[in-house]
Amino acid sequence: MFVSPSAPLADKREIRGRFHSGRVATRETRVSGGRRRGEQLTARLLGELRQARTVANLSVRSVARELGWSHARYARFEAGLVASVSLVDLAKVGSILGLGLSASMHPVGEAIRDAGHQVLAARFRAILAPAWRVTAEVLLPNVGDRRSWDMLLRLGVQLVGVELETRVRDVQWLVRRMRERERDGGVNHLLLVLSASAHNRRVLPELIEALGPEFATPPRQLMRALREGRTIPGSGVILL
Repeated sequence: MFVSPSAPLADKREIRGRFHSGRVATRETRVSGGRRRGEQLTARLLGELRQARTVANLSVRSVARELGWSHARYARFEAGLVASVSLVDLAKVGSILGLGLSASMHPVGEAIRDAGHQVLAARFRAILAPAWRVTAEVLLPNVGDRRSWDMLLRLGVQLVGVELETRVRDVQWLVRRMRERERDGGVNHLLLVLSASAHNRRVLPELIEALGPEFATPPRQLMRALREGRTIPGSGVILL
């Protein structure tokens, strides 16, 4: 949702409330969330193996013998009492029970950023006037949406979503990313902040053309507003 600066105050309060909920959600670390998901999947798969063994009327001893394991080892495995359950062991047991294991990854959020990204973020923060309220990694304000702004700026009633890129590797991919955030981000304007590298300077004309007039606010106007603590006049791209 792209919010006009003239949107009713009630709508803006609703947006702020959803962004606040997003900040609460980000308190869970990626590692702990991944661990919990892994534990849930492991428990589910072990349950399926146990059910398949029971349906096939096979004893723990018979499955253990086929694997070359001891009775006790297989019993602990099936109960999830071992230190670590490997995909290889799950696949081996499943094969004995007539089951095939499949696994895949699918997008649920965004990858962590590298050290260069952190340096760019620090440079950007350094130009901001104290009047700007800055929050990092704020989830987009949609139920179940795991995407996040690199930064969210607030000044009065204006909300500005900031995306930081150290190197533009694919112009079309980056344009799609910005369009999606323009549609779903719940902000008044967007800023795309790029490292001022020779490569990024070369691709900048192509990027500006692809983004179109919605991102045509002159960088000097944007930088002046950010440094002076004034609301920005529109969306745009900054080399920093």
